Amino acid sequence: MSDDRIDITLRRRAFELNVAIALPARGVVALLGPSGSGKSTLLRAVAGIESAATGRIRVADRDWLDTRSGIDLAPQKRRVGMVFQDYALFEHMTVAANVGFGVPRRRRAQVVARLTETFRLQGLADRRPSQLSGGQRQRVALARALAPDPDMLLLDEPLSAVDVHLRERLRVELQGLFQTLDTPTLLVSHDLEEARQLADYVGVLVDGRIQRYGTTREVFDHPGTVAAAQVLGWRNLLPVRGWSNRAVTGSWGRIRLLHDASLHTAMLGIRPEKVSILPAGEGDLDATVVRIADKGAIHEVHCCLVDGTPFYVQRLWSDPLPRPGSPVGLGLPLQHLVPLVDGDGMVPTQLHRLGRTLFGGVQSCPSAVAVS
Repeated sequence: MSDDRIDITLRRRAFELNVAIALPARGVVALLGPSGSGKSTLLRAVAGIESAATGRIRVADRDWLDTRSGIDLAPQKRRVGMVFQDYALFEHMTVAANVGFGVPRRRRAQVVARLTETFRLQGLADRRPSQLSGGQRQRVALARALAPDPDMLLLDEPLSAVDVHLRERLRVELQGLFQTLDTPTLLVSHDLEEARQLADYVGVLVDGRIQRYGTTREVFDHPGTVAAAQVLGWRNLLPVRGWSNRAVTGSWGRIRLLHDASLHTAMLGIRPEKVSILPAGEGDLDATVVRIADKGAIHEVHCCLVDGTPFYVQRLWSDPLPRPGSPVGLGLPLQHLVPLVDGDGMVPTQLHRLGRTLFGGVQSCPSAVAVS
């Protein structure tokens, strides 16, 4: 980790952003979170587009913001390259003019030539943005952001304006690009796969606070808090109501653990691919199959626990599957059960409501069964 650091508080009438994270000297940090959590606001504050009430932003051994010392550099002095959701290209300018915008005249031709080659824009230099495909527009926006040799690159949903069928190819292109950059990059995204593929580190932002921050694998495998787990796509969440020795209980049943449960554990989580389907009465939990969804390479078995909690199991397309409506047992390998704390002093009932508020998810099983 470098001295690059964001430690900032930004207040609005109905919202407060309070974030403190250290950035790697190179590589990508992805910010994930529900809409309204403060991701784009944080990017704008780092860029100097929004003013912070208190805090410090230090990049490349240089303070961009230090409210105690009265330092608050203007956006044009922060040496930041930013790519917006819609790319914000200058429609009246050519590709070459867009890429070279903001570069001193004496170096402009050299920089434009180098970046048009790097981003495979040769032959497009005289075109206007309206004459480009979505992928080409994205590459022009990235080239323009990197042309001034910024100390930090900020990407706000860089693939959101691209058709779905292009996103995977562009992710691969971005992944290759990021591996060649020495510039720390802060990426805002709603796309979990995008973050998994592109980011070295992940921060989970909820209601203006960082719920979890660490390497991408650490964060996705061990979310830490219930709110972070929900942002990261964990759907198998069991509210904990009681603890006894190495076991926890809830309205869904009782599970033995490898170690004593912490009194701070609000929920247990487990990924769908880690759960096994067993004959009724032989698993750790009893459930009923509601429906089976075809996901291509896998099938997702939607189950209902005894208390109405939905539960999901993923199986390869070639595996035998139970029929909708049939009772089953669910095997939960102890090493894959992840304890989750509330992180904000909320009790499980409040966290249950939080999940509905943030994600609008159905928290009880449907009465009908189906195959989809």
